[in-house]
Amino acid sequence: MRRFLNLSESAVVTRPDESVAPSESHLSPARRLLVIHNPTAGRGERRRLAAILAAFRKEAVHVELQATASAGDAERVARDCRSDIDVLVVAGGDGTINEATNGLMAWEGASVLALGIIPIGTTNVLARDLRIPRQADALARLLAHGRTREIHVGCANGRYFSLMCGVGMDAHIVNRTSLRLKKRIGKLAYVLQGLRELVAGVPRRYRVEIDGSEVVEAASVIVAKSRFYGGEFQLAPQADIGKPEFQVCLFLRGGRLSTLLYIIGMGIGHLDRMPGYRTVAAKAVRISGHDGDPAQLDGDCRGNLPLEIGLGERPLSVIVP
Repeated sequence: MRRFLNLSESAVVTRPDESVAPSESHLSPARRLLVIHNPTAGRGERRRLAAILAAFRKEAVHVELQATASAGDAERVARDCRSDIDVLVVAGGDGTINEATNGLMAWEGASVLALGIIPIGTTNVLARDLRIPRQADALARLLAHGRTREIHVGCANGRYFSLMCGVGMDAHIVNRTSLRLKKRIGKLAYVLQGLRELVAGVPRRYRVEIDGSEVVEAASVIVAKSRFYGGEFQLAPQADIGKPEFQVCLFLRGGRLSTLLYIIGMGIGHLDRMPGYRTVAAKAVRISGHDGDPAQLDGDCRGNLPLEIGLGERPLSVIVP
């Protein structure tokens, strides 16, 4: 058991427990999984990962661990992953998944390597959208034997995203939230920074060009692939990461009152009823205005205006229930 619990090792290989009787799904060759994890994660996150690794003993699967040391490591590991690996598993939040996604999308041609998810981190929006289980045994079974599903990712100025690309208030909140505070209090750090932004009430307007034809001005814009936002909230219930299109969420009105109404509407699940809010289906979006303003992709600031947003050249395979 010790090898499962010592997450400081750079690589750990586990073998299927031979005492487990083979099921029908065990008749196929054992999957080879490479699990990317952060060795400096909190105690609770490390304990959760250890439980999942221990659960792999019941499955016909080979597992290796790869620790990350700094930002960008997950992307490099995914980009340079060996060809004998079947599934690249990310034990982390949406930011680490975004890194791995960009590494996998850098592969030339149609990749046979699939992405697996162990939900650990501040937010796990993609795991929620894909209905990834959190219970250790169920998650181990899924990663060992689950089916693959193709999802269509977006690309903003050459950077891929699977959830959303946001400009305006939400991007400024993400950009200014203290990482130290985020580690201490989690999602509440975003709430506190959001209150500061609301009080400041800095007016912003952006020019949004949709599919090369319609032009709209908005105070904030979120180009959504997923129907979920920030956890359980929904900006665009009709969004589907399995479809090759975006839902462009337009917050047309600025100012403190309108922003407060948007927040309330999102909190009670009726954002679509708020005045000045609309969604538009699109495949290409251009956002300009306030050049240099930050853009958040999958919950981290990874770009600046102006933005050219389109769909990825090919879909990404993900392990799902």
